[in-house]
Amino acid sequence: MLTLIIYSIIALLALSTLVFFHELGHFSAAKFFGVKVERFSIGFGRVLFKKEWLGTEWAFAPILLGGYVKLKGQDDINPLERSDDDDSYNSKKPWQRIVILLAGPAANIILAFFIYLFIALYGSPASTASGYITPTISKVIPNTPAQAAGLKSDDRVVKINNKPIRYWYQLKSEIVKSDHTITLDVKRGEELLHLKLLPKIEKRQNEFNETIEQRVIGITPKIKKSTIIEFGLIDAFSYALNETKNAMFLITKGVQKISTGEVD
Repeated sequence: MLTLIIYSIIALLALSTLVFFHELGHFSAAKFFGVKVERFSIGFGRVLFKKEWLGTEWAFAPILLGGYVKLKGQDDINPLERSDDDDSYNSKKPWQRIVILLAGPAANIILAFFIYLFIALYGSPASTASGYITPTISKVIPNTPAQAAGLKSDDRVVKINNKPIRYWYQLKSEIVKSDHTITLDVKRGEELLHLKLLPKIEKRQNEFNETIEQRVIGITPKIKKSTIIEFGLIDAFSYALNETKNAMFLITKGVQKISTGEVD
């Protein structure tokens, strides 16, 4: 029971952080365009705390499931009560209002990028960043193209189709999108091997539990769960950018599938 309470508190704090940065995005864009922000609230329900600062009422309410910023001239309860003053939302050009609306999601994207950047710079367990381990083979699955081509455990792939690779996700990406024979440059001890193989198509489950067809060659990565993956600055930016794009894609795809009834 105590564990459930602790996890619930952590989840609420995480959600509140996301809400804060989301609303901060709206707030910052509105201020930039000269729109008066009448209230910045975290939480819903009866206000527990409020304070006037920078021309805005800052409020905190107990139901930590969202938040909002109230802009001058923008009244969702009484939309007909509008203001056309210079510091009103309605007085701004359409493109400025669009920027204000999009600034919330943009702030969350920027936050995600910096969280991933922090993880990359300070190290991530190999079990949670397996795509960024070296492309060293742990196991070759029997009766697969990899076994037929002669790949073995502990082989390290250094090139695929003459393209140098450093990470496992690069190897996987090239295999998945290849519809013809691929060439692998493989380090086996001090020996460099050049192998050719044709990926086969297998049915797999994706992130949404859908059955899809995917090209595979029959290998698994060598992962030590105790290993901490650390990145240099340039690689850290690349990692953060890739993971942010992946998260955006999955969220967008998930919302799309829920809205169309493809997943529950």
